Amino acid sequence: MNVHSALKNKLDKKNLILDTTLELISENGFHGTPISMIAEKAGIGAGTIYRYFENKEALINELFKEIKRKVMNAMLDGYNENKSFKDRFKHLWMNLINYFMDHPKAFQFIEQHRYASYMSKLTREESFMIMSPVMMFFIEAKSAKAMKDLPIYTIISLAYGPITSLAKLQIDHKQKLSAERIEQAANACWDAVKNN
Repeated sequence: MNVHSALKNKLDKKNLILDTTLELISENGFHGTPISMIAEKAGIGAGTIYRYFENKEALINELFKEIKRKVMNAMLDGYNENKSFKDRFKHLWMNLINYFMDHPKAFQFIEQHRYASYMSKLTREESFMIMSPVMMFFIEAKSAKAMKDLPIYTIISLAYGPITSLAKLQIDHKQKLSAERIEQAANACWDAVKNN
């Protein structure tokens, strides 16, 4: 086996473990999902999982970061730095809510585990770095006085809170959100943070 195919096989196996873990934790929760269950569902030996991850906490931390990477890629899809702050804000906002609604297990995992005691300080720091392009947008918009003179995390909370509420409406309560309703919410969030 050449180096390229060995690397691909290793990545495929790691992704299989991460995908299986997300599926099982969504169904059974953190404590109800032992490594043995993940191995059985993935069709691999438990020892294989331990080759990639030291323990279940390390596996969960890596899954968290992997979902954050996918979220960031989704948010930046089609992003244009030359557009207005409002257009860029709405683009990021709408890409995020659409990603969450299209990937409910990833959304629920992020929401349930972001403040868990088994999330390491390093994972939190790496997650911050993964999300840095969005943070830079908020810093730039605030510096240009396009957004209110509030702490960055207050602005992000005003923008992110409605996303989680609306995503939960669709995911948990089966209320299909129309494109028009999502656009209205994006505009309302922009109105909440923009500098008048």
